[in-house]
This record gives sequence, structure tokens and C-alpha cells, in this order.
Amino acid sequence: MRLLVQQAEADKTAKDNQIKTLNDEMARQDETIAKLSKDGKGLNEQLKKTQEDLAAEEDKVKNLNKIKGKLEQQCDELEDNLEREKKAKADTEKAKRKVEADLKATQEVVDDLERIKRDLEDNVKR
Repeated sequence: MRLLVQQAEADKTAKDNQIKTLNDEMARQDETIAKLSKDGKGLNEQLKKTQEDLAAEEDKVKNLNKIKGKLEQQCDELEDNLEREKKAKADTEKAKRKVEADLKATQEVVDDLERIKRDLEDNVKR
């Protein structure tokens, strides 16, 4: 009987040790779970902030693309205006050269007429 009691006490001690070890393991697991939960919350917060930042950057890109489109359109319009101005200037230069040539020809005719008039006046005086 004494042997049975000793054996029962040994079993009890072994079971108590086993329970203590399992309780310690459960405590470590609880700490790990708590830490992982905290880390998970932190990661979720970071994810939310990153998503908000991404949305803000996408809005900026969309806005910048609109501005870029408007600027490209303005640039095209300015280039068209420049080409029209160049053509107008070339036409004006061409017309100026024609007027200058006509003026020169007219001045030569006037000079010739003045010379003829002087010749005629000289002939009339004689």
C-alpha cells in the first residue's frame, strides 16, 4: 500500500511538473500571440497609411497628367501660331521687296522724265 501511495505521489509530482511545463508553454504562446496581434495591428495601420499615400500620389499624377495635356495643347497652338507668323513675315518681306523694286523702277522713270524735261526745256530756250 505504501508503494502505491509513493507511486501515486510520484505520478502526482510528474503530472504537476507536466502541468507547470504546459502552463509555462501556454504563457509563452499567449505572449507570442499578443506580440503578433500587436505587430499585425501595426502592419494594418502601416498598410492603411500606405494606401492613403498611394491614393494621394495617384491623384497628384492624375492632376499632373491633366496639366501636361493642357500644356502640350498650348504648345501645339503656339507652334501653329509661330508657323503662321513666320509665313506672314515671309509674305510681308516678299511684298516689301516687290514694293522696293517698283519704287526703284518708278524713281528711274521719274529720273528719265526729269532728264527729258530738262532736255526739252534746253531745246525750248535755244
